Amino acid sequence: MKKSILWLIAWLFVVPFAIVSCEETDGTVDPYFKWEERNQAYIDSIAAVAQANPTEWRIIHSYKFDPTDLGSLVGGLFNVNEYVYCKIVKSGNGATPLFTDTVAVNYSGRLIPLYNGKTVVFDKNFQGELNEETAMPTKFQVGGLIAGWTTALQEMKEGDRWELYIPNELGYGPSRQDVIPAYSTLIFDLNLVEVKRLKK
Repeated sequence: MKKSILWLIAWLFVVPFAIVSCEETDGTVDPYFKWEERNQAYIDSIAAVAQANPTEWRIIHSYKFDPTDLGSLVGGLFNVNEYVYCKIVKSGNGATPLFTDTVAVNYSGRLIPLYNGKTVVFDKNFQGELNEETAMPTKFQVGGLIAGWTTALQEMKEGDRWELYIPNELGYGPSRQDVIPAYSTLIFDLNLVEVKRLKK
């Protein structure tokens, strides 16, 4: 009995080293290598680009954080993780949704490029490139979405198409969601098609 327990302990000690050794020799690298660190660096770089191009980008402070603690967006210190960065692809002129409204949207969501250069599209509701004439929008209640979407949607107008860059704190934070690892920056192509008001 004692011999079998000692053998099991020895086996449990040796196997992890054998696995690490194989990973080092076969040249494979985890595509999510230093994921949290790389995602933070990515959103930092997006924040800098958005600040430098105010005519092409919107920087929106999330309702999730204290509105009196905005900091300065022009050359000052501020927490980049409290904002959604929106690159304007197309401008509409329709209604702007409220927190309690329902919206119909076309969207595609992806992660930042993996360490091996590949792109992971984790969700989308249209095939290929977005064709607004043939796409079938999905309906959502604005207040029931991740904070990054809710923040952006309440600033959009019907007909807008924005590329959203959402820090992990306004997405899923330290939680994994299916193929979305913890601490992921979320990138969405979001087209607001229609706003439906809550009936009173």
